[in-house]
Amino acid sequence: MPRQVISKTLIRPCGWLLASALTVLPIGNAMADDAKDLLKAMSDYMAKQKTFSFSYDSSVEAVTRNFEKLQFASSGKVDVERPDKISVSRIGGFADMETVFDGTTLSILGKNLNVYSQVEAKGTLDDLGEQLSSAGIDPPGADILASNVFDMLMDGVTDARHISSAYIDGVECEYLAFRSHDVDWQIWIQTGDQPVPRRYVITSKHLSQAPQYTLETRDWKFGSAVAANDFKFKAPAGAKKVDLGDIAQIDEVPSPEDDGDQQ
Repeated sequence: MPRQVISKTLIRPCGWLLASALTVLPIGNAMADDAKDLLKAMSDYMAKQKTFSFSYDSSVEAVTRNFEKLQFASSGKVDVERPDKISVSRIGGFADMETVFDGTTLSILGKNLNVYSQVEAKGTLDDLGEQLSSAGIDPPGADILASNVFDMLMDGVTDARHISSAYIDGVECEYLAFRSHDVDWQIWIQTGDQPVPRRYVITSKHLSQAPQYTLETRDWKFGSAVAANDFKFKAPAGAKKVDLGDIAQIDEVPSPEDDGDQQ
């Protein structure tokens, strides 16, 4: 199941117009089965891809103690070489980060501060995800990179619907919606022979004003079309090595003193 996005990071998705529209949609077993089949097809396709890359835009919402909703946007690029290598860049208004995992070491660079940290983390990308989760680090959206996306996302799901076809960045997609106890989540899967996730939205159900995390992807490349990457971290000249906890603004959302005393 998609991780619960913490209180500072999650927008009520439904106005009266959307709520009214959904009341006329027939919700039944056929819609649920169709949604699951489409998600499974995406999961199977992603599992077969050994080398791939994509660019992304993400946004997380924060609700301040005064119930003001703020949205923090970032962009970046992801390179993956299964089973045990990944490189992720992310730049936003408060941080410029680079993360590299080479199968033995997780390296995180704060480019804007010229500091970096390295942590031993041997194993596959799935192993890395479990280690991060055990350490209390659950990056929203990381589920779509698991070797078995379907099992990860369907854990705890109580309702599934194939809403309709839709277009993301001019690309036709299938629009699916799922519910669980803690979060609702939606995913838009590209139609055709490359069923990749083009948009992924997680909405908190039990936090004030239901904040959201949104991930949109583009420029997918596979196999030999992916630019060469040795996944070896190279610290910039003059960069200082610090403990992971000492890298300020590692998150997409700034600390409370920077953004107006968020929840």
